[in-house]
Parts: sequence; structure tokens; C-alpha cells
Amino acid sequence: MTTLSERIQEILDAGHSQAELYKAAKVSKGTPTQWLNGQIKSMKYEYAQGIELATGFSATWITTGAGPKKLRRVEDNVEPGPDIKKNRQYPVISWVQAGQWTELCDNFQPGDADEWKPCHKDLGECGYVLRVKGKSMTAPPGEPFTFPEGILLYVNAHAEALPGKFVIVRRNTTMEATFKRLITVDGELYLEALNPEWPNRYLKLEEGDEFCGVVQHAGFDMP
Repeated sequence: MTTLSERIQEILDAGHSQAELYKAAKVSKGTPTQWLNGQIKSMKYEYAQGIELATGFSATWITTGAGPKKLRRVEDNVEPGPDIKKNRQYPVISWVQAGQWTELCDNFQPGDADEWKPCHKDLGECGYVLRVKGKSMTAPPGEPFTFPEGILLYVNAHAEALPGKFVIVRRNTTMEATFKRLITVDGELYLEALNPEWPNRYLKLEEGDEFCGVVQHAGFDMP
């Protein structure tokens, strides 16, 4: 029977990195090193499940050494859908953190967020998730887009902010980010609230305002 250290080494030899493991397992950055050198001789199954999702190595095999090493793939002539094992987990952060995300992202650790959410879209290395608060982006019935309070926004921090996109912006007067639709009016950029009853529904983009990302997906957690 192999040791946990030997199994971790096999995963690394297959082309995966320690950074990939600690992010997938949502543990501290130094934990994979401790697994590897034998300082930690066992792994919680929930950590192994995260690694399974990211690498395809069986969580049961990672934790016990028993059973198939890799998840079996069914081969057929049907074009596959998105590979769930390639999905990444993204931190649910605060609106203040979103406004400072350029500075925070590189040093953000798995334990720095209470919640992490998977997304079928690749949000990039600095992707993040926000939970909508307030009613500025709740549109009237019949509108194609609406973002009621509590809905989750999945954000690509480095996507290009273009007119028509739903963007996260930090205004030059506050540290907290805001969520609006980017539009043009007479050739100038404005931030639009979808709620027609919202005060100051149209805000002109000012010098010093900073784009913090573009929303790629939105949805609620199911009970």
C-alpha cells in the first residue's frame, strides 16, 4: 500500500502543481509540501474531493490508496459537454475586497474566503464571486436581464469592459465597488442601473474610476 506522500508525488509527476493542489483542496499554501514530505500522513476526504475535481485522481485512492487511481472515462462518439473536472473554484468576496482586488488577488489564500463557488466558465486566475445587495439592478418584469438581491455574480477580473457589458467598478470616491451596466450616451461612458426607479440611475464614468471586472455568469444557489 502506498503512503499519502507517494500518492501526492504521483499526482505531481502527472503534471499537476502544488499550487493547483492547495487551491483545489482549499488548504494553506504549505500543506501540499507537508503531505509530500510525510509531516501530514493522512488527508480529509473533503480535501481529496477537491483534488479529484481538479486532477481526475480518485478521492478514495488519494486518501486510502485503494481502488482505481484515476476516474474512468466513458469513450463514445458523442461530443462531450464541459469537463466538470476542469471547473475552478472562485472565492465569494465582499464589495470592498472587489474594489481592491487587483492588489489582493496574488496573495489571496484558500482560507481567506468563507465560501468558494465553482463556475462552468473560466474566470481567469483572478476570478471571483459577488453576492448582489440592494435593488439597483433589479429590472422590471419582461426585461431580458435582472439581478435581484442575493444573486451571485461570477466575475472575470481581466475581461475587457465594453459598452453593453455588466461591470464591477470602483468609483474614485469610495473603496467599495459597484455593479452596473456600461453604456454610451452621446459618445461618453455611463454606468446604468437597471431599476428605472433607482435614484441617479445614470452615472457618468469619471476620471479615477476603475474597472474591477466583467460579469460572465449569474445565478442563485439552489436549496
